Amino acid sequence: MSLFLIQTALIIGLPYGLWRLGIVGRLMPLAAVQMAAGIALGPSLLGWLAPELSMRLFPPASLAALDGLVRLAVVFFAFSIGLHFDLAQIRGQGRCFSVLALSSVAIPTLAGTFGGWWLFAAVPESAGFFASRPIFAAAMGIAAGVTALPVLGAVVREMGLENHKVGVMALGAAAFNDAALWVAVALLLAVAQGGDPWSAGWAAAGAQLFVGFMVVVVRPLLSRVFAGVEASGRVSPGDVVLLTIGLSVSALATESMGLHAVIGAFVFGAVMPRPLAQAIVGSFETFVQVVLLPFFFISVGLKTRIDLGGGAMTIFLVMSAAAVLGKLVSALPAWMGGCSAREAWMLGGLLTCKGLMELVVLTLLADAGLISETTFGAMVLMALFATLLTKPLASLGGKALFTQR
Repeated sequence: MSLFLIQTALIIGLPYGLWRLGIVGRLMPLAAVQMAAGIALGPSLLGWLAPELSMRLFPPASLAALDGLVRLAVVFFAFSIGLHFDLAQIRGQGRCFSVLALSSVAIPTLAGTFGGWWLFAAVPESAGFFASRPIFAAAMGIAAGVTALPVLGAVVREMGLENHKVGVMALGAAAFNDAALWVAVALLLAVAQGGDPWSAGWAAAGAQLFVGFMVVVVRPLLSRVFAGVEASGRVSPGDVVLLTIGLSVSALATESMGLHAVIGAFVFGAVMPRPLAQAIVGSFETFVQVVLLPFFFISVGLKTRIDLGGGAMTIFLVMSAAAVLGKLVSALPAWMGGCSAREAWMLGGLLTCKGLMELVVLTLLADAGLISETTFGAMVLMALFATLLTKPLASLGGKALFTQR
């Protein structure tokens, strides 16, 4: 218990304390600082500088106690982001939003696939033991195409865009992005492991049926069950219990389809009637973001050893270019589809966000033997780099274009 409490104080206090330092908070989202702190407390920094202290603070036997908190953090955080998603904000922007959703997946994924194809030959140690050249290229393409929905939601809130058209469109595109991503991951793992590629098709069909069911059946049901909350604006302990059960069932549904639980959690939040969402959003959001989420980042950081020697630096540079530039370029079709230049730039900057979902995908690819330990470390660093760029790109670039107008 004493060790767990020491870990808790360090995991929660260190990133938040750093983020509160003037310039750090202005330039970086809290999630990026939490990610960096997780890596710093792992073997990449603390384990290298003070291995004995690292082993005493985070002995392997103690890490199992963190797993439940990690899963809870991911699901609840995705739910809280869904609460901010309001389709009314993107009505009238159908063409712009549709083009953005498609291009934000296709362009960076293609760029990452070409990068992975080249890396397979140029850096032989980049591929995992079970990866052929096409499989490795596809894996890197998927990794480059990720936009981390939960972390993006935190960035959108920190920038005050949660109720702005740009913020809502970015979250909607990220939700589409992540759904397409998990279908692609399911297909890739099925092909790589000799499974049934049709399972990905069933996952895609199941996802559409699930969303339809949530909108047509669950949303009206929620209005009736929580009519008292909408009227009073107050959430009782019983309401919290019912919401938690519904959230768990929704996340379980998408997890069972071969998608990630985070998709179901987001959809459950997104279908909440607006008055209900506004009433419950403040009940636990800060606790989840500031207290629970750091446990996820520390769990990844403790498993990651970043070494940019050899071909790792090449992997980092190539995939950073594919991921960041790919997302920025993907906003150009949105501009031609009806968004203003400023909105398109800000959307491209926001969609560079990696973070949590990127780390989940990389872990799956590494566990399947499709990427090597060298690539895993380089790609974790790429995810941190892209997440750190998100806020400056969206804010500074957006201001520059607004000034030109």
